Amino acid sequence: MLSRFSDVLQTAADVLAPPATRLEDFEYHWKMILNFYQNYDDSNKMHIEETRIPHHLHQMLQLIVEEEKEQHGGTVGPCLEALVQRSICLLDALTALAAADRPPGARALALTTGTALLRRTRQPCVNSAHVYRPLQRMLIQCNESPASPTEKEEVELLLTLCGLVRKEPGLANIFTTPFVEDKSTLLSIPEDIQKLIPIRSKVHTPKKNPLFEVELPPNPLRNVSIIRTGKDDCCNATSSSSIDDNASCKSHKTVYDDNDKFLLIDLLLSYLNSADNQVVLRACEGIMIVSSLPEDDIANLLTSCSPACETIVDKLAAKYKCVPANVDPSDVDHLNITWAYVAQDFGDKTYSKFHGYRELTSFFSWLDYCDTLMKECHPTIAAHLSRTFRQNFLEGTAENGITDVHHAVLVTAILAKCLKVVDSPDLINEFSNWLVGDGEVSEWPLLHTLINNCLTENYELTLETLRFFESIIEKGTEHSIQRVVLARVAARGYWAPRATHDDAERERLNDLSIGRERERNREAMKQLQHEDHVNEQITDILSHEGLDPKHHDEGTDNIHRVINSFLLLLPRAILSDPIGADYEHYIHDAHRHYQYWLDVTSTFHWPTEYNWVDTTASSTHSYDSRPEADIHLDEVFTIKPDKIDDQNRFTQKLVLRSRDLTSQTSEEEFDEGPFFKMIFKLLSNMPSQPYQVNLHLTSIISKLALLPHPNLHEYLLNPMLPTAKKTPTLFKTLQDLARRLTIEIPRLRNYSKIIENTRLQLMSEDPSYDEGGEHNQLVESLIVLEEFCKELAAIAFVKYQHSMHMHR
Repeated sequence: MLSRFSDVLQTAADVLAPPATRLEDFEYHWKMILNFYQNYDDSNKMHIEETRIPHHLHQMLQLIVEEEKEQHGGTVGPCLEALVQRSICLLDALTALAAADRPPGARALALTTGTALLRRTRQPCVNSAHVYRPLQRMLIQCNESPASPTEKEEVELLLTLCGLVRKEPGLANIFTTPFVEDKSTLLSIPEDIQKLIPIRSKVHTPKKNPLFEVELPPNPLRNVSIIRTGKDDCCNATSSSSIDDNASCKSHKTVYDDNDKFLLIDLLLSYLNSADNQVVLRACEGIMIVSSLPEDDIANLLTSCSPACETIVDKLAAKYKCVPANVDPSDVDHLNITWAYVAQDFGDKTYSKFHGYRELTSFFSWLDYCDTLMKECHPTIAAHLSRTFRQNFLEGTAENGITDVHHAVLVTAILAKCLKVVDSPDLINEFSNWLVGDGEVSEWPLLHTLINNCLTENYELTLETLRFFESIIEKGTEHSIQRVVLARVAARGYWAPRATHDDAERERLNDLSIGRERERNREAMKQLQHEDHVNEQITDILSHEGLDPKHHDEGTDNIHRVINSFLLLLPRAILSDPIGADYEHYIHDAHRHYQYWLDVTSTFHWPTEYNWVDTTASSTHSYDSRPEADIHLDEVFTIKPDKIDDQNRFTQKLVLRSRDLTSQTSEEEFDEGPFFKMIFKLLSNMPSQPYQVNLHLTSIISKLALLPHPNLHEYLLNPMLPTAKKTPTLFKTLQDLARRLTIEIPRLRNYSKIIENTRLQLMSEDPSYDEGGEHNQLVESLIVLEEFCKELAAIAFVKYQHSMHMHR
């Protein structure tokens, strides 16, 4: 009964006094704001949150949002129209509040309200002069002083405007200096607003802000709009009124001079040095949004008239210089940082996982931002940023450290990590070109410096430089691999006709030292049994992988011999794992890695067609094709002439480009190049090198062996390759190393037990073993070589198997 009576009274009241319209409510809240400031006393120290101003601003914003929900066809409601027509100067008032900050807290409230207005309205009408002029004034007030208490609000406003530009690239011309009449007009508040909201008459120009260091020309509007249409009438526009017409047009052509500035980007750059990491991240997001716009004109403006690229790279160089010189290089590789990473422990200034942790984290997070920006931005910006990265960081900052004896280890570790974590093609190309150069290899000192650093007696430097080379190969640009690896091999100068079988056999039989060693070999029968067991294993693997070992075709026979050559390189007596049960594991890994390299090099201009060409020795079972014989030292390996089969060939030979195989008759010595010289020298020195160095060395060679280049495959994986005597190859180097180990290992007291224990410790990956310091490098190198031979055999088999599938 009472509710009905209440409804009747309300209806009667509505008839006598209709409820206020939305516009009237809007005007009411505006008048309440003006009334507050007309009666405001500066002596009153209350915070703005203690007043009704936030409530009135929130209600005005809410009325605009509700109004938009009822509009159809993109029309503008009366409340928003009042703002656009400036009958209610809300945006001017917000600018005045931001400038005056009266009462305290008004600046933050004004910035927050302006941001909310742009974000919550579907049509903020930014292309209207009555909207963008107050926004321009508000932008200039951003970051007036370092460590401003309203940094977060300021950068949120900038980020919001970046989002609007992404939706409508034509709005970009609103934030360029040709549309600013002059500094005094931009920085001053309109007189009518000064009367409504009194502010201090003195205008403070920000200090040390590059935005104000450029004097604008007398007539800055003489240029056409940054964003133009293709229409003639738009092209000839020379006044600020052209903004309204062209603001949402597609980019067509850019006309600007040296005085132009991109206010959005320049202001965002000023926040990159903020002490608040969240402010920095938001500024980074804004820069990335604008940089990713597809408009060529915006990209040209950003690279030509903004120091964005230089500022970003210089900040990277500054962070790099802050890394302490005594950081442990081994800690560098453990970091896994992204650009948006904010460690919880960063709030504690005393916290540190290890010495230099904070500085390294800061550097690599910024590097990741550069890399991400490079992948997301316009190609024009990416090209400019990558060139700047090379000039200002690599050449200008990092290069000197590689040649500095005292800092080379840490610098190499950092740069190897840099190359390892970047993904941007532009950045990788610039990085690779800086490392390997563009002219003759002999003319590029940086590459030679890295190679020489591998050959020093400082094994820490050797290890870090090997990791660097591993990263260069892993990134796999065609140019870098060509320069470092294929420069000499691609010409196939290593190939040379081999002497006939009779000459080779006569030379072998005349070698009395081999005969004497065979007589002293007490392991002859065990060795034979071991070889039979290996042959059975290979037969089982071939059968399992779909190759019939009973079908003695040329290809199956020869891949059998190739695998044999690697697996039987070391005699059974010194093997740590004679059974070789983990060989199939290497095959699975080789399958996966070879497919990866096929994908990586699919765009390279490398020959991929196979051709079955004779590159083997003259005998299937001669000691040329069974390299283990010279070090097994047993008479049972003596081969009878009737078992010689000249028709068996090593068939996994890829076709060569414009190269006649029979034309290689030169007696000149083959120069394998500085990189392979270094690799082979380190390989020969394995017994005297630390385990980690040998591990990374063999890892690099394995990656090279996986590359699907025919010449490189032949040079590294063909044990029967015919070469001149002085031509170094991988297999010759391995043979020499095996001979040395075969002689030196048995001299160790109780060497079998030492080999067994060392293998168990290495395979267990026990940290205490690494820290103990009691290492037998000779035995460690034996185990590395043993596993390396299994890996090479698996790679050869997988590449052969792939070639068979390609020709079926």
